[in-house]
Amino acid sequence: MKRRDFLSAAIVGASTLSGCLSMLSSSHSDTPLPDVPTGAWTQYGADEANTFATNVSAPSQGNLAWTSEVFTRWQPVVSDGTVYITNFDPSNDGSAIALDAQDGTEQWRTTLNASGDHGTAVLNDRFFVAYDTELVALDPQTGERIWTEPTNGPDSSELLVADEATGTVLVASTGGIEAFRAANGEKRWETDTVRQLARSPAVYDGRVFAVGKVDGAPSLVAVSLKDGTERWRSELTSAFEIAAPVAIQDGVIVSDDQTLVVYDRETGDRRRELYSFDETEDVIPQSVAADDGTVFVTSESGAVAVDSETGTERWRRNAPVYNPGICVGTETVVFPIDDPEFSPGTKTISVFDRESGEMRWHHVLDWAHSMTVPPVLVDGAVFYTTSSIRGLAALGDVPDQR
Repeated sequence: MKRRDFLSAAIVGASTLSGCLSMLSSSHSDTPLPDVPTGAWTQYGADEANTFATNVSAPSQGNLAWTSEVFTRWQPVVSDGTVYITNFDPSNDGSAIALDAQDGTEQWRTTLNASGDHGTAVLNDRFFVAYDTELVALDPQTGERIWTEPTNGPDSSELLVADEATGTVLVASTGGIEAFRAANGEKRWETDTVRQLARSPAVYDGRVFAVGKVDGAPSLVAVSLKDGTERWRSELTSAFEIAAPVAIQDGVIVSDDQTLVVYDRETGDRRRELYSFDETEDVIPQSVAADDGTVFVTSESGAVAVDSETGTERWRRNAPVYNPGICVGTETVVFPIDDPEFSPGTKTISVFDRESGEMRWHHVLDWAHSMTVPPVLVDGAVFYTTSSIRGLAALGDVPDQR
């Protein structure tokens, strides 16, 4: 595959400015969304394969509906009309909290007395929180503890994975990967084959794909989801990059040396270089998502959509994507961007047509705000957090409150 210049090509198409533009007020907003948001975003990468894709529609407008009274700076998970958040921070009580997804009202709170990095996931009528050296399963309706098990401790909020097909919860750390049964917390296996995982592992068809170090070398490793035994390993060209591995039917997609590489899921063979970025500008992918034959990539220099088999560009935007994070819906793609074409000098959460890359709407954050939690998409709502409002914010099809 010929290397392409990501930065120099023109943006595909002229984007219409007819989409909604709204400014985030520093005051608390309190307008319920018109309907209970459906669909789910159950973990860091939306699902166990890290596709960052969910079968839902973005709201038709991006106006601020509500902001929670509860502090958070950690990515939420969403299921069955409930948003699950945490307020872990040295100045807070380290609680797990459930909010009504339609209006943001608090449903329950369970104090865990914890702080620092942790991960959350929803699976099989359990809300999981991995923190310090514990994995706890909470009742999603009441917040009551169902079980608690010791772990080696997650290294970041992105290292907890829940596999629906097998009812398995994976906790990754500097020492390796641990697997637990979601139903009762029984430890299934532990492996230290791959250490210092860079991002959340991806699970697909009975295998776990992780990027980490093997004997000190950066590598992509596959282990059995059943018992943790190694299936194969493939050494990477460069040190860890930001994006998590993505597992799809066609293979495992990894960012390596500024290049999207597809590895064979069965053998670990390097099948092809899907897409390469400009070496002179040091463009490193921040987020990689995949759905229905298209791979979406964001970096500090822009966003691009490419065919997952040929690597052919479908569209791109040459504007800074100022935070990692991407959401792929049925018709749209959501990510934070500072695009002078429609919002010069301001940071936005923007929604684009997934086929053409044309802007549908954008929500402007005022100058005092910086995003602390990237957008999470469910049907009819986008959730995120900024440094100034300190709570969870919901965007949706509500009247503009400016």
